[in-house]
Amino acid sequence: MSTTMSCPIVTTPLGRTKGFALPKAKCDEAKQVFAFMGLPFAKPPVGELRFEPPQKLEPWDGIFDATKSPPVPMQPLQYVKYLMRFIPIPHVCNEDHKRMSEDCLYVNVYSSNPDKNAKMPVLFWLHGGGFSIGSSIGYNGQAICGLKDVVLVVPQYRVNVFGFFSMGQGTRWPGNMGLLDQVMALKWTQENIGAFGGDPDNVTIFGESAGAVSVGMHVTSPMSCGLFHRAISHSGVAIMPLLFKPDLTEGKKTLLGMLKITTEDPEEIISQLKTIDAIKLLEAMGTNVHDVLFTATVDGKFIPKHTVQLVQEGIFNPVPYIIGFNSSEGSGILSVNFTDNFTKRLDELTATNIAKAMLSSNVPADKLERVSKSVIEFYISEFGDDKYKWSKLVSSLLAESWFVVPSIQQAIAHSNAGHDTYMYHMTQKLRMHHDDGYSGDIEKKAEFCEADHSDEIPIVLGFPLMNLKFTKTARFSEDEIKMSKQLMKRICHFAKTGNPNCDDQMEWPKYNAKSKKHLLLKWPYDVGTNVRESSFKFWTETVPALMK
Repeated sequence: MSTTMSCPIVTTPLGRTKGFALPKAKCDEAKQVFAFMGLPFAKPPVGELRFEPPQKLEPWDGIFDATKSPPVPMQPLQYVKYLMRFIPIPHVCNEDHKRMSEDCLYVNVYSSNPDKNAKMPVLFWLHGGGFSIGSSIGYNGQAICGLKDVVLVVPQYRVNVFGFFSMGQGTRWPGNMGLLDQVMALKWTQENIGAFGGDPDNVTIFGESAGAVSVGMHVTSPMSCGLFHRAISHSGVAIMPLLFKPDLTEGKKTLLGMLKITTEDPEEIISQLKTIDAIKLLEAMGTNVHDVLFTATVDGKFIPKHTVQLVQEGIFNPVPYIIGFNSSEGSGILSVNFTDNFTKRLDELTATNIAKAMLSSNVPADKLERVSKSVIEFYISEFGDDKYKWSKLVSSLLAESWFVVPSIQQAIAHSNAGHDTYMYHMTQKLRMHHDDGYSGDIEKKAEFCEADHSDEIPIVLGFPLMNLKFTKTARFSEDEIKMSKQLMKRICHFAKTGNPNCDDQMEWPKYNAKSKKHLLLKWPYDVGTNVRESSFKFWTETVPALMK
């Protein structure tokens, strides 16, 4: 590893802090990056503060030790363990997924120049995990901050019941505490990031999966206005159906039933819930990873009304926005909802039942049979005699109804509202998921899985260039290294200027409803038009007509 420098003491409005120097990334021009881990941005949401909005933090005395990773939010670990079979996770210090606590509201900051006069663009990363799991572990700035003059901020937020339990709109506990945590972290960034070399007047929020959905919601939320200046959603937008529910009454009933809480008085319900052990609350939610009891909902404040209404009405914060998705979002890690990574081919009956189950949450019961039949006929005609046709049907249904169609809809609406909009479609197949020469101990994925859900993360954050210990052994190809360097360059230029075009390389066109041009995220890069046009028309024209 490269020789490291001593980390300077940083003085913030909350107090002084000292982190540590990371080894330099594996690139000759890489700069030294300093990590400040586990900086608190709100009071611990424990005891009487459970289920309450985040509370402003008081300043501290002395020098805060920012050399230790914070505990992760309370979450069921069985799905985390599953995901770690497929994703190499880089560690910068003592991160441990098993070290959980309700006291989890911390940010990690990475900077190559923690000087108040540096005024570098700020990248604010929101982790994924379906609003049920996730933490700051694995997302670091060794590469992107070492190669580009940016500051990276990675906050944690409350998830599952702790972050999204709701007593309903109009009560004192309408939900979305996890999203309010994100708002508080953005406010912390405005007030403190200058001390780390960041420019509070140039903040780009970006994230993947639930983090991308969060970004899409910040773009539509009045509470986030002015706290950021550009946005990037990697696989997810505000209108993704799985991670938004206008009402969480059924989830509340299920939880209270499991805990044998019978009172109907909101004050008494919350009072009892605040006394229950955190692990018992997790256990009461069950272990079914795709049966999401608590997620983003209408709270009248952060989300003032249904996200579909907000998008249709063009209610957006006026920021440049990049929206992207991958070609095989449903063919890999998300298939745990149905089967184990498609190692076994689905048959017709199983695929049909899965399709109906997926559609049932958004299709009225009396229309379900008709819509399901049309969906199956639409997809199966595309795959012909392919031996994996039923597996592909399920994965395509998931990918396009959850990611592709909502992303295109929000991109069109954002562009129609007069804001600069860019889109990408990632098609690059990462070698580590398919090739023995690159996989190490990473688990393989189905051959028909091209760019899976989360495959953009290593490219966006520069995993191929990191000089750190990974949880899994994997190698990256020369094309993937080049692709990562170029994408980080474009993202950082977008963060600086609002435009991802920064050199004489191929131009990334703006996206609009007329041309529908987008970046094909592969190596070498290319431009595409009308991605999945027939599927988009099917979901936005045929299916709504069937439901009338």
